[in-house]
Formats: sequence, C-alpha cells, structure tokens
Amino acid sequence: MSIIDYRAQRLDRNHARKLILEIAQRHPAQIRFSNHALEEMRKDNMTTVDVFNIIKSPSAKILHEGEMERGTYRYRLETQNMMVVVAFDSKTSLAIVTAWRKQL
Repeated sequence: MSIIDYRAQRLDRNHARKLILEIAQRHPAQIRFSNHALEEMRKDNMTTVDVFNIIKSPSAKILHEGEMERGTYRYRLETQNMMVVVAFDSKTSLAIVTAWRKQL
C-alpha cells in the first residue's frame, strides 16, 4: 500500500470532493480555518456554519483540478453563491484556506 502525501500530490477533483465530504462527516474536528479564511468570511458576512454547509452540500462541486500554491494543492469547492478553497493536511484533516460570496 502506498502512502499518499495529501499536501504535495494532486488528487483527481472527484476523489478530492469525496475526501472533503468524508472528512466533514467523520472528522469534523479536524477541519481548521486559517486566519485569512476567517477574515475573508467576516468581510462577506459568512460563518463557519456556512462553510460546513457548503462542504456537505450535494450541489457543491470542484470544477477544476487542484492548484499548487505555497507547497500544497488547493481545491475550489463552489456552490452557486459561495466559494471555499481547501487544502488537505492528511487523509483525515482539512484546512479552509479562504472563502467568499460570489458576486452575481
């Protein structure tokens, strides 16, 4: 069995989406918010509950493959109205990098 470095190896967007949902369901205490995410969320009047709702929403999609930035692959999870950028720390741990409301 090979060990996957969830920070440095890009996952297929469908696999990433499934893993995000699994972490939210089985390991919600392992989801951390960066200071930047919390600041951006405040600017857009978003809460951590909003982010958890996006993560768990069946309508939330990752439309593009992960992008490498600052040593980790990041994935944009989006709904019609909001966007959440996440990075995996491990198979059971997730960082919310940033989040915002889309301008319609």
